[in-house]
Amino acid sequence: MSESYQRLSQDLPPPVGGAPRFAAEPRKVRAWVAALPRANPQATEQALAQALEALAGQRLDGGARFGALEELRGAVLEAVSLLERQFAASPLPLPPDKARAAALAEGFHLGLGHGYRLAVAELCAPSGNIPFLKGGSVQTALHRAAWHYSRALALAWRVYRPATPGAWQGLHRLHRFASALKLETKTVEDKAGGGPPDLLGLYVQTLLMAALNPYAFAQAEQDSLWPIARGYARRCGLSTSPPGDLAPVVPDDADRGPGGAGDEPHSYWLDLRAFADDVERALERVRDGQSELGAGPGPGERVGNDLLLRLRRAFGQMSARGLRRLPAGHHLDTVLGLSGLHYFLAGQRDFDTFMRQSAAGAVHVITGAAWTHGAAAMTRVPRFPARVLDQSLGGYRMAWDSAEQARAKVGELVGLNFGEGDDDSEWMVGVMRWLRYETDGSLSAGVELLARRATPVALRVVSADGGSRQVNRAVEIFPLDGSPGRRFVSNVSVDAGSRIEVIHDANSLVPEAGPRGPDLLADVEVLLNAGDYVLLGERLEQPAAAAAEAEGATA
Repeated sequence: MSESYQRLSQDLPPPVGGAPRFAAEPRKVRAWVAALPRANPQATEQALAQALEALAGQRLDGGARFGALEELRGAVLEAVSLLERQFAASPLPLPPDKARAAALAEGFHLGLGHGYRLAVAELCAPSGNIPFLKGGSVQTALHRAAWHYSRALALAWRVYRPATPGAWQGLHRLHRFASALKLETKTVEDKAGGGPPDLLGLYVQTLLMAALNPYAFAQAEQDSLWPIARGYARRCGLSTSPPGDLAPVVPDDADRGPGGAGDEPHSYWLDLRAFADDVERALERVRDGQSELGAGPGPGERVGNDLLLRLRRAFGQMSARGLRRLPAGHHLDTVLGLSGLHYFLAGQRDFDTFMRQSAAGAVHVITGAAWTHGAAAMTRVPRFPARVLDQSLGGYRMAWDSAEQARAKVGELVGLNFGEGDDDSEWMVGVMRWLRYETDGSLSAGVELLARRATPVALRVVSADGGSRQVNRAVEIFPLDGSPGRRFVSNVSVDAGSRIEVIHDANSLVPEAGPRGPDLLADVEVLLNAGDYVLLGERLEQPAAAAAEAEGATA
């Protein structure tokens, strides 16, 4: 008996005492499914959940279990589809009723994954070999189990929740056993499920998604990444030796996805070089904010520049995860969003007051301007205490006690303050790169640090014809790497040929920057468009930039 077969049936949920017996004969299951009260979705969901639980608690012949699951699967997938509609467009974090629907849908996939995996173990009993004339059933059950484990993970990622325990370990064990039987590349038709037709392709597709950290992507971006990852499943294969820096370890039997080596044994590395190289080439081909990304010779998937930049950052952060992370435990005060960050940087002054007290001495207030509305509300900008779990040179991994209170989203600006001393206007600036809603109601997130020092400013766009637009709040940041040129975070819209007037406030100057009055930047570029805000950079003249680069190289 091989080790891969021994592990196949280990750690499955134990039988539940008192679970009702379920008639597992395919003919009876078919009749039972036909009699489900589909007009009452909740009753149908409850009946299906009880049926899967009852099957898991029974000792069955592998063929009988496989046949019963095949009859149940269509009805379960139909129920999952209805459940997904309940929370598909809901704001996050999900309210309790939507969260229940998401958990139930994930539980259905996990239950089917466990059931098909157990059927494989029973079909191949007692020694782990494929019985005569049962190869097709074993192959299909392996693929079905892997697909359902993958979908359980996808559902957890989609609602930014931790994966249910057992999904990753089940997927790893299925792959190891299928590889031992040389079934991992055999194709299986699955009209109901779709996805890659072989277990290896499905496994690597899921590993690729996990390596990119789906918690760092919006839901629509996750939807776009699944077919892209499917295309790269062949080119980004598993290697038995480290192929380079972009190669996270795939654990042999741990209940987690690819990542650092850790203490668990491992036999494979996931080679991501082809994917990362194609992302760089796609960025070079961007036209009008769009490009194509694909693993094959034909047309690729149409993707936006922002998604490509997120992918580049994801590959870069894989290297950053290799940096030494220091344990922490201290607390920071945080504020979410550009408006709140500007408010606290300006000494808890609303934008109207900030403009009236600008260093220029001129009042840039426009009667009825949009930024003057709700000024009173700015006096109630909330700040949320957060605990730093660990930290590295790139930023922090943090936790907020209540996800309901600290409502955040991927890509949102975060102000960080140590909450010590009398100066409440010194805030570091970060951006939320990924987030996850934990089962205890808290929020975990990775915050990349953009700047340790920042100052509040206002930006006014001066168009090419000399006309001016509405004044917008902004934050000037001083990059960590000391790179030349000015950097601003704002929600301003900049057209080609426009200039930017920067309006400062004497009460909130950064000492090392020196005194600054109103100044005009002749040429700026959008370095990043995050949706709610843009990162603007001063476009340097080439000789100055080259000189600065040369100076940095000789330092």
